[in-house]
Formats: sequence, structure tokens, C-alpha cells
Amino acid sequence: MSLQTQWMTVLLMIVSGLTLGMVFDGYRVVAGQFKFPRWTIPLLDILYWLGATLFVFEMLIKGNQGELRFYVFVGLVMGAWLYVILFSRLTVGIVTLLVRIVLGVYRVVKRCLYVLIVMPLKGLWLLIKAASRFLLTVAIFICKIVLQCLRPLWLLLVWLFRPLVMPLWNRFGMTKRMVRIKEFAYVTARKLFMRARQVKTALARAIKRLRISSLFRRKS
Repeated sequence: MSLQTQWMTVLLMIVSGLTLGMVFDGYRVVAGQFKFPRWTIPLLDILYWLGATLFVFEMLIKGNQGELRFYVFVGLVMGAWLYVILFSRLTVGIVTLLVRIVLGVYRVVKRCLYVLIVMPLKGLWLLIKAASRFLLTVAIFICKIVLQCLRPLWLLLVWLFRPLVMPLWNRFGMTKRMVRIKEFAYVTARKLFMRARQVKTALARAIKRLRISSLFRRKS
């Protein structure tokens, strides 16, 4: 291996050390500003080191066909050291500023979308809801008026057809059937009501037990 190739490899390793330091500081600042969940930090660290290994190996292939020498590590350490001394604070400041600008733009865009889209849609929904309630109230009022107007006609029809309908009604035992249907509906409704009360009581007891157990766990 020629001396020129060795010096070229050292230079590439210095550049790699500078690049890895810059990427690491940028990743650290971004993770801190965006407040990534704690469980994602180890995963991101693993991804960073895998990417760094692949990047260094690619640079090493370009420098000396992938031969691992002592000066390779020296170049990486020199690059990282130069970065910490010369560019670390500058990189952290620039990345922090960029992240804050991005967050500010995001907040402004979010606020604009809320004002221009969400608030009009919300107002339109409230207007439609109020109009629907008004129309429903008017419709109910008109139906009541119509029913009140038709009540005399209905009573007249009942009075006219009662002599014809009542014999058939009594012949088929409809009165007794209606009484049975009412009793069955009453008993069924009572059973459902009692069942609902039992379920409600059971749920209240379960919630009370959960609260008591959670209090004991906190004390322990």
C-alpha cells in the first residue's frame, strides 16, 4: 500500500469522525427537542451505530479497499476530537435553532388550520345542529296541531264503527289478550329493571374493590 493511499485513508477517517460527531449531536438535539419516548432512545442508538458502522466501512473501502489498519482508528479519533473542539457547539446551536424554527412553523400552521378549517366546520356543525333542533320542534308542534284537529274526526269514526268492531273484538277474545300482553310487558320490564340494578350493583362493587386494591398497592 502506497503512502498516498495511507494518507488518503487517514483523511477519509478524519472526515468520517467529523461526520459521525455532527450526526450524533444532531440526533441528540432532535431527540431532546421533540421529546421522544424513553423506550425509543435505545432503538435509535442501535440504528445510529449500525449506520455509523456502515458509513465508516464504505469510506474505508474507498480509501484502502477495506483494510483495517491502526491509522484508521487514529483518523476516526482525530476527526471526533476535532469536531468536539471546533464544531460541536456550533452544530448544537444550529440544529437547536432549526428545530425551534420547525416547531414554530408547525405551531403557526396548526393554529392557522384550526382557525381556517376547524373553527368554521365547528360553527357550521353547531348551526346545522341548532337548525335541526328548531325544525324538529316546529315539526312536533305542527303534528300536535294536526292531531288535535283530527281528534274529533277520530272520535266520530270510533263512534260510527264501534257497533261493528266490538262484537268481532269480543268474539276473538282480544280484550283478554290485550290484558295478557300488558301483564307480560309489565313483568318483562320489571325483570329487566331488576337485572339492570343487579348489574349496576356488581359493577359498583368491582370498581370499589379495584380502588381499594390500587390504594393498598400505592401504600405498599
